[in-house]
Amino acid sequence: MQVFAKEKFCQSNKQNQVLGQKVPLLNLSRKMGPGQAMENLLSSMRCPNHHKTVSRRSVQKVNKSIQADMDLEEENPSADLSLSPTTVLSGKLQQSPGNMSPSQQSVSSSSQGQSAMPALVPLLPAPPPLPPGCKMPPPPLPVPGINDPSLPPPQPCSNPECSHLTCGYGARPHPKKTPTLRMKVFHWQKLPSDVVRQSSSMWAVMPSSSKELVEPDYASLELLFSVPPTAPKEKMGLKIKKTKEITFIGPKKSLLLSIFLKQFKCSNEEIAAMIQKGDRSKLDAEILRQLLKLLPDDHEINGLKSCKEEKSELANADQFYLHLLEVPSYQLRIECMLICEETKVLLECLWPKAQAIRTACETLLTSQRLPLFCQLILKVGNFLNYGHHTGDAGGFKISALLRLTETKANQSHITLLHHILEEVEKKHTDLLQLPRDLDFVSKAAGIHFDVMRAEAGANLKKLLEIKEHLFLSTDDLKIRHAKSVQDSLDASKDLQKEFATIEKKKEELADYLCEDRKKLSLEDVFNTMKTFRDLFLKALQENQERKEQAAKSEKRKKQLKGEDAKRLKGERE
Repeated sequence: MQVFAKEKFCQSNKQNQVLGQKVPLLNLSRKMGPGQAMENLLSSMRCPNHHKTVSRRSVQKVNKSIQADMDLEEENPSADLSLSPTTVLSGKLQQSPGNMSPSQQSVSSSSQGQSAMPALVPLLPAPPPLPPGCKMPPPPLPVPGINDPSLPPPQPCSNPECSHLTCGYGARPHPKKTPTLRMKVFHWQKLPSDVVRQSSSMWAVMPSSSKELVEPDYASLELLFSVPPTAPKEKMGLKIKKTKEITFIGPKKSLLLSIFLKQFKCSNEEIAAMIQKGDRSKLDAEILRQLLKLLPDDHEINGLKSCKEEKSELANADQFYLHLLEVPSYQLRIECMLICEETKVLLECLWPKAQAIRTACETLLTSQRLPLFCQLILKVGNFLNYGHHTGDAGGFKISALLRLTETKANQSHITLLHHILEEVEKKHTDLLQLPRDLDFVSKAAGIHFDVMRAEAGANLKKLLEIKEHLFLSTDDLKIRHAKSVQDSLDASKDLQKEFATIEKKKEELADYLCEDRKKLSLEDVFNTMKTFRDLFLKALQENQERKEQAAKSEKRKKQLKGEDAKRLKGERE
């Protein structure tokens, strides 16, 4: 590559002048330096046609060529300097390509080719003089952003059985990335190390090669999931810095447990003491049921036991768990307290219902007005059904009492029940007190006897299981809860005896009403009698209203008749 663009700046006859001045230029550069000598040379080489000087880019290249000639002369004083600086430099680079740095190779390749360099290349300063005794010139300064040298990557080891201890190709561990900003918390359940090290776990078979592992984009994570800075709020008074609490419980469970503990106006130690003593003064069935759902899991217990921090640094829920773990067999104690409290509540609810059912059965069996009223209806029904296949009946099902309002009379708003009650009011006034006998039966309507027995049986089964657990537990548990569990068990057995009595009454009532013992439903019988009682009372009220209306009409007729008589008398006079 020619340093000067002869076609662009000067005529062809100027070339000999430039080459003829090469040797004086070198001598001059030893005294003045290559930079100043080249500036003086270029100042005298003005193109008469264009009136322009050589560009800085050409100056830079000539400086490098002159410096290379000076170095070559120092190495070989007998070298021929008749060649141009560019030719000498090119020859030197071609003879020793191995001694070139990557940046020098890139410069040489760019000089030999005809590709254009960028227009805005920073001007490099003149190279410093060589130190005494040094024959090789220092490598040129690298230009930022251009031909930046990079170290070649290490060659991988091809031996699959190599342990990479001698070859030097060991897998370099990645440095642990740490955020520079405050990041948002990702709540998860941490796995213990013994679980992770199991051979069958997913974490034990993870690939160890760095090529197979996927590295996340830490910059985008820090950009997207960092906590935005908030402006500090100025508060009056002394600012107390609250340290971050340590917790081993999930956020949802921790919130529920904190709400649960706030309903007690006492400390965590007192709650744990109540559980250990079996004190149910502040622990009802609903509270104990919630506490059973909020008991610590196995991983939470392991985390709390392995915690080496101070108890004051833990969250309130974690501190409660620590006090609870100090109570031996705390879950069995809570279950004993719960079953006793549930038994107490259940018995308070079932005993009145059982007594109401028993009283209703006894009322139906001992009432004297009910069979008399049914005999009256039987007579009326046989009279109406004479000559029909339903006539000449010896009795009827108790559900037929509801059919009395379905048989309509010729007059409007009058049914068979209205007529029967009018006859009863005239001849059998005592039967009008039949709704009073059915009062207890009406209160027992809506009570499901089978459901009651199922609930009581399930509770009795739990009591027997808890009793077995207590028998196998420690003496302290037996002393605390054996008596209360036994009392609940005895009360439940008494309720079972009451149910057996009701079952006998049910069989008697089935025989009394001519029903099948296995198919008779006490709920249906009680609902039927309640509905009949309501119809009875309603028909009585309607009969009374009809009588009052008839009396008013009769009185009005008499008044009109009296007024007519007076008017006729006045007209006659």
